[in-house]
Amino acid sequence: MISRDRVAAAVLLLFRIGEPGHPGPGFFPFGLAVALGLVALVLLLQPAVPRPAAATAERLRHGKAVLALLASAGYAFALEPLGFLLATFVFLLFMLRAIEPRPWISSVTISAATAIASHLVFKVWLAVQLPAGPWGF
Repeated sequence: MISRDRVAAAVLLLFRIGEPGHPGPGFFPFGLAVALGLVALVLLLQPAVPRPAAATAERLRHGKAVLALLASAGYAFALEPLGFLLATFVFLLFMLRAIEPRPWISSVTISAATAIASHLVFKVWLAVQLPAGPWGF
């Protein structure tokens, strides 16, 4: 029986984005497609290992998947009113506490550092226009 990993790997190899000679604005998608293609090749070349049904069902945790999906939708709706920095911080904090529980101090630290680093990279370094929110940052 063909595993899901092998099917996903075959699909990733079929649908690559961009042109090697002239990526232009498609440079990032092309690079991502190349990386995914390499991962797909590794997955295809690995020998099939049967997984116990109980372990697979345990790892899926459907409730957490639904929570992550709802959190992502909430993040999209919160971007404009809260601004990128605060919305990203709250989203990451929720994900680190609710999806894979971590101690408060590490959750706050990781969320703040990631939100600030993302803000610096996208807003300052790349000059991308991000939602400012009511506080102007």
